[in-house]
Amino acid sequence: MIKRTPSDFQVEEILSDELRGLSATSGPFALYRLSKESLATPEAIGRAARALNVPSGALAYAGLKDKHASTIQHVTLKYGKDEGKSGGGEGAGEEAVEHSESSPTQLPTLPVSHTASSAPEKASGAGWSIERLGYLPRSITSADIRRNRFRITIRNLSAEECSDMDGAVKLLEVGAASSDIRVVNYFGDQRFGSARHGRGFIARNLIKGDFEGALKLAIATEARKDRMDQKIFKRTVREKWGDWPALLQKLRPCAERKAIERLVNSGGDFRAAFCALPYMLQQLSVYAYQSYLWNAIAHRLVERFCTPNGRVLAVDDPFGEMLFPSSEAVSAEMAQLNLPLLARKTVLAEPWKECAEEVLKEEGIEVFELHIQGVRRPFFGEEPRALFFTAEDFVLTHPQADESAKDKRRRKRTLTFSLPRGSYATVLLRALSQ
Repeated sequence: MIKRTPSDFQVEEILSDELRGLSATSGPFALYRLSKESLATPEAIGRAARALNVPSGALAYAGLKDKHASTIQHVTLKYGKDEGKSGGGEGAGEEAVEHSESSPTQLPTLPVSHTASSAPEKASGAGWSIERLGYLPRSITSADIRRNRFRITIRNLSAEECSDMDGAVKLLEVGAASSDIRVVNYFGDQRFGSARHGRGFIARNLIKGDFEGALKLAIATEARKDRMDQKIFKRTVREKWGDWPALLQKLRPCAERKAIERLVNSGGDFRAAFCALPYMLQQLSVYAYQSYLWNAIAHRLVERFCTPNGRVLAVDDPFGEMLFPSSEAVSAEMAQLNLPLLARKTVLAEPWKECAEEVLKEEGIEVFELHIQGVRRPFFGEEPRALFFTAEDFVLTHPQADESAKDKRRRKRTLTFSLPRGSYATVLLRALSQ
């Protein structure tokens, strides 16, 4: 069992040396450490923005962190007169903001109704807090994160499960004297959006030009983890689908409502309606399908090039079996291979060309069809991704009594390790059959 409590799953971003070198005593962007618990990154950013009385867009972050966890990540705040209108709103008074008594210099004021002389040193609220680390000449980006450090507690383990974990670690170790393990760099199921709930990939519909089907998946299909207000919204849209004027009167104001407004104003143009959705939602739907294709190709590569050379662990997964080869089964070529996320102009190359062709054939598409007709975005962008990642400084504690388990024979274990940016701890756990 994982994530019985948020503290069972802890993750901290490790900044790149380059960004650390940029940190200074002044600059147009304030760099903060954001600590949060039981909040998704956008939720925490929204609460921080309300507390600071700035638009959410004034706060930039380098990556999304799990909601059901205790996490530390980094954000930058752009402040000054060009920031635009105040982003304060309902609930702005519920968060506590602390300004430094010893700011290194007087900086431009925040664009708030109650102005501050500098970027606040600290701010906090329910489930989140930020602390200023310094200043930067630019906003933070994903490239500024070197690795992520994890501390994960797994509970309710049987003696057999503990033994299986030990065996998997031994199999995946990179050399007998190493504290690192090597794992296929699959995308975790967090990446798969609506498809996680058996509803299919939005991007599949988009490729076929079925914008109505894509829109239904996006705003009229409930997911198990949706908040209650999201479920009510989607249920209402599904029940009134097609009667756009009546539906518009029933829906509360929100970003997704703009799609229905576009249907009313355009006479039922589903392409225009889908494009009215928040851009992040649109692009994530494309990333989800690209990730699915990548995983399928990676599976075939491991099966073809690693299985003949040594032991391979096979683990069931909702999005297809995952194969994890032992260290000796991975050739030097495979260990160094980059496998790209596919786009319409991707040139299929050896040694993965045949595997990609087989996956695309099963999907009923050609590589040149990986685009969405009639729109500039969202888009399929090619991006290299390492076939394997290395979990550095991997430590697995000995089994201990699990105080939370009803059966006193059950055990818990804690894992600590660090992963490259973009790799998934949940995939490593899958390799350990968790």
